[in-house]
Amino acid sequence: MSTERKQRPVKPIPDAMDSAATVELERRWRPFAAVTAILAGILPVIGLVLQTIASRGIDDDVDRVVSVGQALTRYGAGEAPDGLAGRQADIVSHYGDQWLTVSAAAVCTGLGLLLAIPVLYGLIRAAWRRRPSFPRWFLWTPAVGGVLFAVATVVALVYQAVQYHDFTQLADAAQNNGAANDALNATQDDLAFLQFAGGIGSLFTAVGFGAAALSAMNVGLLTRVIGSIGVLMAFLVVIPLLGPQGNVLRGFWFVAVGLTLLGRWPGGRPPAWDSGEPMPWPSRAQILEETERAGAGRSTGPDPTDAPAPKPKASSGGRRKRRK
Repeated sequence: MSTERKQRPVKPIPDAMDSAATVELERRWRPFAAVTAILAGILPVIGLVLQTIASRGIDDDVDRVVSVGQALTRYGAGEAPDGLAGRQADIVSHYGDQWLTVSAAAVCTGLGLLLAIPVLYGLIRAAWRRRPSFPRWFLWTPAVGGVLFAVATVVALVYQAVQYHDFTQLADAAQNNGAANDALNATQDDLAFLQFAGGIGSLFTAVGFGAAALSAMNVGLLTRVIGSIGVLMAFLVVIPLLGPQGNVLRGFWFVAVGLTLLGRWPGGRPPAWDSGEPMPWPSRAQILEETERAGAGRSTGPDPTDAPAPKPKASSGGRRKRRK
């Protein structure tokens, strides 16, 4: 038997799209993408504001919480018509009164994720037209991840809000910490499959963020600052270190992308959009080399031996009139 391994044929990298066709195609796409990007940035921030409104005043409710011993004493003496309520019960009751606001915040967040899909896909596609050097399946990661992540997020948060509302509809004596704990864990217990779908969606969304920001930056469609923030956003999707406040950073990024597409971002629209060809930003080493070269040219100055010789002055004696 032959021990030689058969080598797979190397797939050739496809040629970039014609630059004129690219410019014309993206000229029609940019206004729609810009508006969509701005909405994708604003809606999650609105959701964060609504969530803050829903949480306002919760500290006042928790201040009324008593210890377990005090609650048992009052309940045994018939002085606690509200039942054996504790901190969890008061928190769930508070959000139960604000369940519509909590649901609206979830819908805004989900819509922002859905509107991000065409923007991220368009950026990856625009980079692909100029430099088709990455796997084609990267193009579809924002769509797959965005749909899964958005649907899982909205359904889970709205279902949780409904559980809060159902808690407030219980009899006063039944609104205790046990029932509150059931309401808090309802999503985890009843919709466990959503956690799996949301996890897969967040991974694909992170890949889409990273692919869109990095590929667009590498061909000159996004500035280094905006591209770097997009790569950071990909990391924060999987590991939300900023918590809900990450919506603010994500909102800034999408608004910046929208203004870039409209040419309203400081510095204007990068020239790669109008050329239809990859125009990578110079590296730091190239910038330093260019700066040193320009400085060396200024310090040496022109060679004095190359200066033209001075012209002799005309003699004034030839202009005098001859005396007779």
